[in-house]
Amino acid sequence: MHPLLSDAVSELDLRGRVPDSSWNPLKADKESIDGKINDLLDECIEVLGISGMSETKDIIRRLQEDSRECRERVAELKTERLAAPKKVEKWEVWKKDAASIDDKIKDLEIREEVNGKRVEKLIDRLLEEMHAIGMEVDREQVETLVYSVTGDDDVRLLSVFNNVKLITTELQRLTAEANENIEMAKRYYGMHTLLLRILLNLYDNYEHRIEDVYLVKIADIISKQEELIQRTVEKINNEPAKYRGIYKTNLAAQGLTVRTAKMYSEYLNRNRDRIADAKSGVSHEYEVALNTYETVQGAHSLISLMRDANAMLDRIAELQTPDLIVFQSSEMKTEFRKLTNRINSLD
Repeated sequence: MHPLLSDAVSELDLRGRVPDSSWNPLKADKESIDGKINDLLDECIEVLGISGMSETKDIIRRLQEDSRECRERVAELKTERLAAPKKVEKWEVWKKDAASIDDKIKDLEIREEVNGKRVEKLIDRLLEEMHAIGMEVDREQVETLVYSVTGDDDVRLLSVFNNVKLITTELQRLTAEANENIEMAKRYYGMHTLLLRILLNLYDNYEHRIEDVYLVKIADIISKQEELIQRTVEKINNEPAKYRGIYKTNLAAQGLTVRTAKMYSEYLNRNRDRIADAKSGVSHEYEVALNTYETVQGAHSLISLMRDANAMLDRIAELQTPDLIVFQSSEMKTEFRKLTNRINSLD
């Protein structure tokens, strides 16, 4: 982290000596400097996001993607099998007989089953890793995290936040050691300031993805399901009696999808509000830290402000924990997972 933060602090120092804007594209202004700082902070986020939790979640994500590909391939093969001959001549190398397609389907289904068992074990590991950083969650809640569209974002945020806390404590110690060397103390304080900015950037991205991506997709799913429900009700009222049982079964499934999607939407809204609260707390600290850095106060004042910021991070630590769901029924849990796949597949 040190070289990245050090380069970012150099840009932050330069920011205080350039105009707000410039007509000359070759001359630095605050906007161009902010762009360079954000590029460096994006690299910092990649480093800060490294943790046992993030590595475990990444393995889970890859296994889930492989299982999804297996299911898609099985669906394709079952369609191929409908027209596949029972026997293929040796010279017809481009053809597949029904038996060979069945073998391929079986292999893919076994692979998906093995992936599922590995995911179950990794969920236990993720639960242990979350307990290790003080999160009070149970296994069912961790499953929600694993199968939610925001799962990767949540684990990344948890990892970055906890690493920011660790580095902030170390920077506080280094600032204290710098003592009267105000330039060195200022540099460490600049790194602390930029760590707060990293959190703000992450919070902004999290809010954007929920508001402009996930909630939009869920609203589209709900809208289409409600239209389908209306058509199904019409069928129940107008079709011959012998088909009504099928339509009623379909109607129950459609209703479950809508209820789960609305619950999903509420879940995402709660997490967005949680992050908005955290962002508000960090935003005030960042503005004070930036103003103080640009003012250049004494080393002792910087240490005091960093201690206050540490206390602030401790206060908002609970806001980093996702608001996880305990499902009312296994059917709703299954539907939640199906919806996650649908949301991820919508472009």
